[in-house]
Amino acid sequence: MEKTEKITTGAKIILAGIDNVGKTSLSIALKHRGAFSLLFQKLNALTPTRGLLRGKLEVFGLDIHLHELGGQKIYRDDYLNNPEQYFIGTDTIIYVVDVQAEDRYEESFEYLKQIVNVTQKLRLDVPWTIFFHKSDPDFVLSERANSIFGSMVQYLHSNVPSFDPAKGIFRTSVHIRSSILGAFSHIFRNISLIQDYIANASKQVAETLNAEFFGLYDFRSNICFAQYSKNEKLEELSHNAYYEAIETIANMREPFLRIRRYVLDDEEKTNEIFILRDLEFKNERYIMALLTSDESVARKLDQDEIENIINRHLEDWIEFRSYAKFPTAI
Repeated sequence: MEKTEKITTGAKIILAGIDNVGKTSLSIALKHRGAFSLLFQKLNALTPTRGLLRGKLEVFGLDIHLHELGGQKIYRDDYLNNPEQYFIGTDTIIYVVDVQAEDRYEESFEYLKQIVNVTQKLRLDVPWTIFFHKSDPDFVLSERANSIFGSMVQYLHSNVPSFDPAKGIFRTSVHIRSSILGAFSHIFRNISLIQDYIANASKQVAETLNAEFFGLYDFRSNICFAQYSKNEKLEELSHNAYYEAIETIANMREPFLRIRRYVLDDEEKTNEIFILRDLEFKNERYIMALLTSDESVARKLDQDEIENIINRHLEDWIEFRSYAKFPTAI
């Protein structure tokens, strides 16, 4: 084939990796809403995925099709021998590695090479992301793990032109739900046609509101589709604060406002105020998150004014969601 044609509507994301690395847990955590305890009840009842597992998620009116490739060897052989059946029409590939399964690092690396090989034969030039999953808060990588994972990243960088090591690596854990939602938010923003425009517009909103972080989240999926952050530390703080707050809101159908103060652990003991509230544009609900050191922003919070500011800078993007299309893979 001279090129791989896109044959699906919406966006198709492949989750690949050997068995028991946590691909299904990623999908469930991404879609889950509600208490953490209920999430782990679902995860404890999981059984190994057989063959291909399809799922669907709506993000800002766009259909996201998740294709989880079961990792048992019998299924891996099928994907590799019949790649057209599974990989054609893909918009992005997420490769998942279990950082705690040290005895299977080499097997995981070998399977990664095999998938890269078949996508090269298909001339499937799409973005890749690698999730180093089960990176739980207390887990520490060994020197051997760091060495092998470094080799994986270098291999992708050398063999997949669209892989960017600076943006395509995430440490994820179901114990840190924001790590999963933050990673998928990044992926969804990258596969949309208007990523650069959204980034610039989000920065303008943040500057107008005198905020160090601005994020606009999809009400249905909690995916952050538009954001600006002054630095990575504030971005991480904001995402964590967002997901913590969402789980405490009893009735998401009613209008809500959450304000919380944070003191950053630095020499100046900077005060940051986190603001969370629901907004509405063109009869669709969104959730806005702000992080600011300007207390007057919280004191003079005017919903109509905020909606006008966001709408002024992001109007074209908000219109876009009603007829959005994803690009054809080349």
